Amino acid sequence: MKIAVVYGSDTGNTEHIAHLIQSGFGKDIVDIYDVASISVDIFSQYSIFIFGIPTWYDGELQSDWELMLKKMNAECLDQRIVAVFGLGDQENWGRYFVDAMGALARKALACGATMVGKWPTSGYHFEQSQSLVDSGYFYGLALDEDQQPELTAERISTWINQLSAEFVNLDIHLSAIKNVA
Repeated sequence: MKIAVVYGSDTGNTEHIAHLIQSGFGKDIVDIYDVASISVDIFSQYSIFIFGIPTWYDGELQSDWELMLKKMNAECLDQRIVAVFGLGDQENWGRYFVDAMGALARKALACGATMVGKWPTSGYHFEQSQSLVDSGYFYGLALDEDQQPELTAERISTWINQLSAEFVNLDIHLSAIKNVA
Protein backbone atom coordinates (compact mmCIF):
# COMPACT_ATOMS: atom_id res chain seq x y z
CA MET A 1 0.00 0.00 0.00
CA LYS A 2 1.26 3.43 -1.00
CA ILE A 3 -0.12 6.94 -1.11
CA ALA A 4 -1.25 8.24 -4.49
CA VAL A 5 -0.83 11.95 -5.16
CA VAL A 6 -3.15 12.91 -8.00
CA TYR A 7 -2.82 16.43 -9.36
CA GLY A 8 -4.12 18.58 -12.17
CA SER A 9 -1.86 21.30 -13.50
CA ASP A 10 -1.90 23.65 -16.46
CA THR A 11 1.08 25.84 -15.59
CA GLY A 12 3.20 23.29 -13.74
CA ASN A 13 2.82 24.83 -10.27
CA THR A 14 0.53 22.13 -8.90
CA GLU A 15 2.71 19.42 -10.42
CA HIS A 16 5.75 20.97 -8.73
CA ILE A 17 3.94 20.93 -5.36
CA ALA A 18 2.99 17.26 -5.93
CA HIS A 19 6.67 16.43 -6.38
CA LEU A 20 7.60 18.37 -3.23
CA ILE A 21 5.02 16.35 -1.29
CA GLN A 22 6.41 13.14 -2.74
CA SER A 23 9.92 14.16 -1.70
CA GLY A 24 8.68 15.03 1.79
CA PHE A 25 7.09 11.63 2.35
CA GLY A 26 9.61 9.73 0.26
CA LYS A 27 9.40 8.27 -3.24
CA ASP A 28 9.07 4.80 -1.74
CA ILE A 29 5.80 5.90 -0.09
CA VAL A 30 4.20 8.18 -2.70
CA ASP A 31 3.29 7.59 -6.34
CA ILE A 32 2.36 10.63 -8.45
CA TYR A 33 -0.28 10.79 -11.18
CA ASP A 34 -1.46 13.55 -13.49
CA VAL A 35 -5.26 13.39 -13.39
CA ALA A 36 -5.27 13.96 -17.17
CA SER A 37 -3.58 10.61 -17.77
CA ILE A 38 -5.54 8.31 -15.45
CA SER A 39 -8.97 6.72 -15.27
CA VAL A 40 -11.25 6.08 -12.30
CA ASP A 41 -9.63 2.63 -12.05
CA ILE A 42 -6.81 4.30 -10.08
CA PHE A 43 -9.14 4.58 -7.09
CA SER A 44 -9.29 0.81 -6.64
CA GLN A 45 -5.48 0.61 -6.44
CA TYR A 46 -4.90 2.83 -3.38
CA SER A 47 -6.47 3.43 0.02
CA ILE A 48 -4.88 6.84 0.62
CA PHE A 49 -4.98 9.77 -1.78
CA ILE A 50 -3.68 13.31 -1.80
CA PHE A 51 -5.44 15.40 -4.44
CA GLY A 52 -3.96 18.65 -5.76
CA ILE A 53 -5.80 21.28 -7.74
CA PRO A 54 -5.33 24.94 -8.71
CA THR A 55 -8.22 27.38 -8.78
CA TRP A 56 -8.68 29.30 -12.00
CA TYR A 57 -10.12 32.80 -12.29
CA ASP A 58 -13.44 33.12 -10.48
CA GLY A 59 -13.33 29.77 -8.70
CA GLU A 60 -13.14 27.47 -11.71
CA LEU A 61 -11.85 23.93 -11.53
CA GLN A 62 -8.75 22.87 -13.40
CA SER A 63 -10.13 21.33 -16.61
CA ASP A 64 -8.76 17.79 -16.16
CA TRP A 65 -10.13 17.60 -12.62
CA GLU A 66 -13.47 18.90 -13.87
CA LEU A 67 -13.69 15.89 -16.19
CA MET A 68 -12.64 13.45 -13.45
CA LEU A 69 -15.17 14.82 -10.95
CA LYS A 70 -17.96 13.96 -13.39
CA LYS A 71 -16.79 10.33 -13.39
CA MET A 72 -16.19 9.93 -9.64
CA ASN A 73 -18.80 8.16 -7.54
CA ALA A 74 -19.08 6.38 -4.22
CA GLU A 75 -17.43 3.25 -5.63
CA CYS A 76 -14.30 5.32 -6.27
CA LEU A 77 -13.67 6.76 -2.84
CA ASP A 78 -15.83 4.92 -0.32
CA GLN A 79 -13.66 4.00 2.67
CA ARG A 80 -10.66 5.80 1.17
CA ILE A 81 -8.63 8.41 3.02
CA VAL A 82 -8.24 11.69 1.15
CA ALA A 83 -6.27 14.86 1.79
CA VAL A 84 -6.36 17.84 -0.57
CA PHE A 85 -4.12 20.75 -1.41
CA GLY A 86 -5.03 23.71 -3.53
CA LEU A 87 -3.31 26.62 -5.18
CA GLY A 88 -4.78 30.07 -5.56
CA ASP A 89 -4.01 33.78 -5.58
CA GLN A 90 -5.41 35.38 -2.44
CA GLU A 91 -4.68 38.96 -3.51
CA ASN A 92 -5.89 39.10 -7.13
CA TRP A 93 -8.60 36.45 -6.80
CA GLY A 94 -9.43 36.87 -3.10
CA ARG A 95 -13.15 36.25 -3.57
CA TYR A 96 -12.40 32.78 -4.94
CA PHE A 97 -9.27 31.76 -3.04
CA VAL A 98 -8.67 28.01 -3.48
CA ASP A 99 -12.35 27.44 -4.30
CA ALA A 100 -11.51 24.44 -6.51
CA MET A 101 -9.97 22.66 -3.52
CA GLY A 102 -13.31 22.98 -1.74
CA ALA A 103 -15.20 21.50 -4.70
CA LEU A 104 -12.77 18.59 -4.81
CA ALA A 105 -13.05 17.98 -1.04
CA ARG A 106 -16.85 18.10 -1.10
CA LYS A 107 -16.93 15.60 -3.98
CA ALA A 108 -14.59 13.25 -2.08
CA LEU A 109 -16.81 13.51 1.01
CA ALA A 110 -19.94 12.88 -1.07
CA CYS A 111 -18.24 9.74 -2.42
CA GLY A 112 -17.66 8.41 1.10
CA ALA A 113 -14.03 9.41 1.68
CA THR A 114 -12.60 10.18 5.09
CA MET A 115 -10.99 13.61 4.86
CA VAL A 116 -7.74 14.44 6.66
CA GLY A 117 -5.36 17.38 6.61
CA LYS A 118 -7.50 20.43 7.25
CA TRP A 119 -5.35 23.55 7.39
CA PRO A 120 -5.70 26.79 9.41
CA THR A 121 -6.67 30.01 7.66
CA SER A 122 -4.31 32.16 9.74
CA GLY A 123 -1.60 33.82 7.67
CA TYR A 124 -3.82 34.26 4.62
CA HIS A 125 -5.59 37.41 3.45
CA PHE A 126 -8.60 36.65 1.25
CA GLU A 127 -12.19 37.83 1.01
CA GLN A 128 -13.92 34.45 0.87
CA SER A 129 -13.36 30.83 -0.07
CA GLN A 130 -15.48 27.81 -0.91
CA SER A 131 -12.71 25.73 0.69
CA LEU A 132 -13.57 26.57 4.27
CA VAL A 133 -14.58 23.74 6.58
CA ASP A 134 -15.42 26.42 9.12
CA SER A 135 -14.25 29.99 9.69
CA GLY A 136 -10.82 28.89 10.89
CA TYR A 137 -9.86 26.02 8.56
CA PHE A 138 -9.57 25.07 4.92
CA TYR A 139 -10.38 21.51 3.82
CA GLY A 140 -6.68 21.07 3.09
CA LEU A 141 -3.38 22.81 2.49
CA ALA A 142 -3.84 26.19 0.80
CA LEU A 143 -0.85 27.50 -1.14
CA ASP A 144 -0.32 30.81 -2.91
CA GLU A 145 2.60 30.60 -5.31
CA ASP A 146 1.80 34.11 -6.59
CA GLN A 147 1.79 36.08 -3.33
CA GLN A 148 3.47 33.82 -0.73
CA PRO A 149 5.89 31.43 -2.50
CA GLU A 150 8.43 31.89 0.29
CA LEU A 151 6.03 30.11 2.69
CA THR A 152 5.39 27.06 0.51
CA ALA A 153 8.24 24.78 1.63
CA GLU A 154 7.53 25.33 5.33
CA ARG A 155 3.78 24.88 4.86
CA ILE A 156 4.31 21.62 2.97
CA SER A 157 6.70 20.30 5.61
CA THR A 158 4.28 21.16 8.42
CA TRP A 159 1.36 19.61 6.52
CA ILE A 160 3.27 16.38 5.85
CA ASN A 161 4.02 16.11 9.58
CA GLN A 162 0.37 16.80 10.35
CA LEU A 163 -0.82 14.16 7.85
CA SER A 164 1.65 11.63 9.24
CA ALA A 165 0.22 12.17 12.72
CA GLU A 166 -3.35 11.89 11.42
CA PHE A 167 -2.48 8.63 9.65
CA VAL A 168 -1.14 7.25 12.93
CA ASN A 169 -4.39 8.29 14.64
CA LEU A 170 -6.20 6.30 11.94
CA ASP A 171 -3.85 3.39 12.68
CA ILE A 172 -2.01 3.80 9.38
CA HIS A 173 1.70 3.79 9.93
CA LEU A 174 3.99 5.10 7.21
CA SER A 175 6.48 2.31 7.86
CA ALA A 176 3.72 -0.17 7.03
CA ILE A 177 2.94 1.73 3.86
CA LYS A 178 6.62 1.59 2.88
CA ASN A 179 6.99 -2.12 3.50
CA VAL A 180 3.79 -3.31 1.87
CA ALA A 181 4.30 -1.62 -1.49
